[in-house]
Amino acid sequence: MIEKRSGADRRRFFRIDDRLRLAVRRVPGVDAVAGKGHDLRADEFLAGIDRGIAAIIAAARVQAPAVGELAQLLNRKLDYVIERLGQLEAPRAGLPLAEHEVSISACGIGLQSAERYEAGETLQVELLLPPEDTRLCVPARVVRCRDATPGYHLLHLDFAGMDHDDQELLIRFILRRQGQFLQELREQRDARRARTAS
Repeated sequence: MIEKRSGADRRRFFRIDDRLRLAVRRVPGVDAVAGKGHDLRADEFLAGIDRGIAAIIAAARVQAPAVGELAQLLNRKLDYVIERLGQLEAPRAGLPLAEHEVSISACGIGLQSAERYEAGETLQVELLLPPEDTRLCVPARVVRCRDATPGYHLLHLDFAGMDHDDQELLIRFILRRQGQFLQELREQRDARRARTAS
């Protein structure tokens, strides 16, 4: 018997290729987490605040575009200051976010990594979703990690145990970006047709 998936369930599998700022971290063992004051919970807490700020900024952009733009700039400035302060702290701070080419869906992500990971290993992926720079901290499991170009590995991760709200946010981001990519392709096609017609 063929199982029918609902539209909401199918959306999880929509995948795009994009460039995103992110960091991948190993999840410390239980003892290490206890010693660090539960940094992972703090990351999740901050990610929730970022989602709330992003929603308010999005609403402000509709009602008062200048205020929305100002709020977004202030939020980016605050993110930069926080990230910079984190870089000045001891090595306890996580890796800085770097831009990566990714293949992403609400189920997982593929990217190149300088570090090698073992299949089944548990990681945490921190993502910044444009244009509001919404921060997501997502638990992930290594599906496979194989050699790619010299010094890099092709890392495939499954988002294991992602919060429902985070998953919905990621799905909306992917659908919006997919629509933007399709619009750009249509515009390029129309421009080529206009050039050949003239």
